[in-house]
Amino acid sequence: MSKQIREQINRNPGIPTRALQEELEQKLQVRVSWMKAFRAKQQANIDYKGDYHSQYELLRYYCEELRLQNPGTTVKIEVERTHNPDDPTRQFKRIYICLGSLKSGFKACGRDLIGLDGAFMKGPYPGQVLTFVGVNSNNGIYPIAYAVVEVENRDSWTWFFEYLGDDFELATNSNFTFITDIQKGLIQAINNVFPTAEHRYCLKRIHENMKLHWRGRAYKDHLWRCATATTKPQFAAAMEAFKMMNVDAYNL
Repeated sequence: MSKQIREQINRNPGIPTRALQEELEQKLQVRVSWMKAFRAKQQANIDYKGDYHSQYELLRYYCEELRLQNPGTTVKIEVERTHNPDDPTRQFKRIYICLGSLKSGFKACGRDLIGLDGAFMKGPYPGQVLTFVGVNSNNGIYPIAYAVVEVENRDSWTWFFEYLGDDFELATNSNFTFITDIQKGLIQAINNVFPTAEHRYCLKRIHENMKLHWRGRAYKDHLWRCATATTKPQFAAAMEAFKMMNVDAYNL
């Protein structure tokens, strides 16, 4: 049945199972349960996209191809140790990737401003993607490096930062400015690896937290006036206007 609907899955991966069920019944002239149609859809998706488990088995070949096609690329894989040292297989734990072309481009024209964030992965193998982006000369987002880790915490961020420091020759006294959310493990990792770097919080995240207590366009506009102030007198004036709206400046 999966072969019968493979073409439809390729054209429209989000097609409802009920529609596939009706199509299978018309093609095969037999009654097909919803569960059978659902399993056929799953198998067709695997045939089209590939199986998660088999893709992990090809991970080292993928990394070698990245190095071959992108000279200067850095790829680091960390695996879990097994109880049997003679076992030829290992369990995946983390991977760090920084493409050579992006690396050389950021070194040539990137600004000393770095954005960091993490996002959950979907699928049968949970984990998180850590991203490292910069700003190019046109004020656009410039992707630099990323990693897939088991969880977003101080240990995984520290591991990520150590490879970033090696790739971009960032010493502990580097004067880069990091923009992040208020994730505790991330803050601690930055303080440990780059203790003298500037650390700022993402204004969008601050506004999202602020909306829990203060809603409306007026509060948002005042917040942006504070964030975009270029001199101390401008910032002081913006903060004073904020206080007049009964907003506690400490929460900013």
